[in-house]
Amino acid sequence: MSSTKMLIAAAALLAAFSTILLQRRQNTTLVREITALREEKARVEAQAAAALTSPPEESAQRRLQELESEITRLRGVAGRVAAAETEAAQLRTELQRQRAGQSRGGAESTASNPDTLAEYIGVSVAPPANLDPAYTRQGLAGAVQAAAEKAGIALKRIAVDDSEFPFLIGVISEPGDFEKLQAQLKTIDGYEYSGSVGDATRHTLSITPSRAYPPETSQSISRRMTLRMQVFYNKFTAEN
Repeated sequence: MSSTKMLIAAAALLAAFSTILLQRRQNTTLVREITALREEKARVEAQAAAALTSPPEESAQRRLQELESEITRLRGVAGRVAAAETEAAQLRTELQRQRAGQSRGGAESTASNPDTLAEYIGVSVAPPANLDPAYTRQGLAGAVQAAAEKAGIALKRIAVDDSEFPFLIGVISEPGDFEKLQAQLKTIDGYEYSGSVGDATRHTLSITPSRAYPPETSQSISRRMTLRMQVFYNKFTAEN
């Protein structure tokens, strides 16, 4: 065989060997990539399964409880707003009737019932015989103290007005601390923050939920609430 043919044959063998070697390398790379993909797929599927079977995080549970508490509070507020709107409509009707009487020469008189405001507000409400301990003097004071500790503040004084139901609470705090207390009061289970009267450091408020009101007295309680908080605030601030 001539040297030229030998060179050609050697070149052909070398090319074939190079092709085989390249294919093996490519196959090895593909096998590694496929294996890595399979491992990644298995890892993702395991994470997904764990997420589906694991219990909710504590933070999510806490947020759910806060939302449920806020919904309950808003329902109570909505009920009181509806009652207030009905009462306002009744007052407007009565006022229009009285104005109409005055326009006819003042022939109509209310002298037989001079204290219309007192009649509208109604009489004080006694505590129910089966009052829940949470809404007694001790229960309310304990709830406010717990809310203050949760808010990271120290109250200077806590007082309770138990002259009628629901009992009112008076607190003295540092300037800016009442907003922190207020935020925590809205999250306490079993209570309902329904507004306050106050200044920078002294406030009177109610946290007894409207669902604890005896049905036959709920209207009178709603009518008297803001006025009672103002009267208690005046007395509370005069003592401090």
